[in-house]
Amino acid sequence: MKTNIAHQDKWIRICAWLPSLAVLVAQPLLAESDYDDPKPAIVPPIVFQAAGPTADSIQGTVNAFRVVPGLETINGNNPGPLQSGRREINWDGGNPNVLDTTPPVTPLNQFLNGRGSQFTTPGIGLSQAPPSGGPQGGLAALFNNPTYGTIFRAFSPSRLLTPVGSNRTEALFFIPGTNGSVPATVRGFGVVFTGVDRPDGSGPGAKRGNRGASTFIEYFDQHGRRIFSSFVPASPGDGSQSFFGIVFDDARIARVRITAGSVAPGPNDEGRKDIVMMDDFIYSEPQALR
Repeated sequence: MKTNIAHQDKWIRICAWLPSLAVLVAQPLLAESDYDDPKPAIVPPIVFQAAGPTADSIQGTVNAFRVVPGLETINGNNPGPLQSGRREINWDGGNPNVLDTTPPVTPLNQFLNGRGSQFTTPGIGLSQAPPSGGPQGGLAALFNNPTYGTIFRAFSPSRLLTPVGSNRTEALFFIPGTNGSVPATVRGFGVVFTGVDRPDGSGPGAKRGNRGASTFIEYFDQHGRRIFSSFVPASPGDGSQSFFGIVFDDARIARVRITAGSVAPGPNDEGRKDIVMMDDFIYSEPQALR
């Protein structure tokens, strides 16, 4: 039997509010799927989201995500399988002053063996770069747009992640230490963004509110079924920061699709062209598929 549930998030209730922190329990979204039973149990994840003009605006939310029971320990590049903890990628190579711009590549396998994650884009490739500076000139030179040197700000200095030739990035998971030979799932995944200016889909509009948000994140299970999706909260202004992440009770996330911005990077960030970059990726310890 096909699942065909309307593509909209259904917030059930607010669980807790902390300074600069919104933690919600959300009804997961199931999209139309070509897969038959068995269906996954509909167990709502905890949602973490925040946005504001500076890193401090989202720091409390990011910290809360990191200390969800079972995610408290950072596992670095330790090989798996491990039963708990989390992996983090800040794109700085362990050096907060690194200013190199990496050539676009897909798949990006830099973290495949050490941290159990692989990243792809339908575009030319994925690059790690500071907003500006360094031997290659950063994002400003990569996209031949000097404004990028001032409108983006790293959450964990100094580099950001961006697709080139697309605004879409996808993540897959594997047991760390297996070099991608053992597919895995995670129970939680969150992303820091900079430059999300467009509204988050909840404003007024001619039909059913304003659905013109630029940045969107989707979570899929091992059968390709979309189990949750949401707009990323916005904070207009140069250098703004946003965070969105979810945590389920069990490891059911096999793939994540991130649509960052309304168009691929390159044009000026103005009007309906909302250009968005990504920073820290934080996810729970990958668990082998069952």
